[in-house]
Amino acid sequence: MSRYSKGKKSDFLPLFSFILILKVFIKVLITMKLKIATTQNTTAYQWEIKEIWLPTEQGLLTVKQTNTPSVLKLIPGIVSFTDEKGSIQNISISKGIALISPNEINITVSTLTTSPLKKITELRNNQYLLELKLAKLKNSGDIESINMLIDQIEKVKADILLANS
Repeated sequence: MSRYSKGKKSDFLPLFSFILILKVFIKVLITMKLKIATTQNTTAYQWEIKEIWLPTEQGLLTVKQTNTPSVLKLIPGIVSFTDEKGSIQNISISKGIALISPNEINITVSTLTTSPLKKITELRNNQYLLELKLAKLKNSGDIESINMLIDQIEKVKADILLANS
């Protein structure tokens, strides 16, 4: 016969306490803190997440909990992540940097968008105008101006992707 089969409710207290502590410990092990800030030193968002996909020059990088600290250069694109409830969230970013440490990811970007304020037709029109400007700059502009314009175009493209998602 089990020692708990005829026991009092208070006999189960240590077991329930252990289960609660284990649940908290597992949650800490499988989630990371995500903080996204802009270059104006304003924290835009903070979440508890399970995993994240970051746009880098090498392609889309998936980050789950890691023990290896790293620094990533981010390109304009969509940052997607799974929040602690299992929902996938998307944010359009400009170029930036991600500092990854165990249990925490800090991202700093110039600009970010959670939902585009403009309609897709306006965004596409904006992209077209920026591409025309880029074509003119390629003939007479300096490299820094061209690179800045390319980043703007990539950010608009990311906003279009976000608007379509």
